[in-house]
Amino acid sequence: MIKIHFDFTDGTEVSYERGCLLKDNFTTNCLDFFNNNEDVNDVVVIDSKGNYISRKILMSNQSFYTKKHMKKSHDLQKMLKANAFDWRKEI
Repeated sequence: MIKIHFDFTDGTEVSYERGCLLKDNFTTNCLDFFNNNEDVNDVVVIDSKGNYISRKILMSNQSFYTKKHMKKSHDLQKMLKANAFDWRKEI
């Protein structure tokens, strides 16, 4: 699982280049990893208030993050930046 710190940092984040080398199981603040890459089990975005968005749950279409029917063609990063999702306290 990739963890993305959305609006804060705690010093554990790796760079984009390092993340590309690691491929999975790391923490970053680079939103480029919030995509539909199926090689990664899940990508979880965490905000400074402790709220989460899990890509796995979001793409299951049984999600409470949005009422929209999600497709692989959606640009998750753009939707996240546009505040299209409802953040949740628990996954």
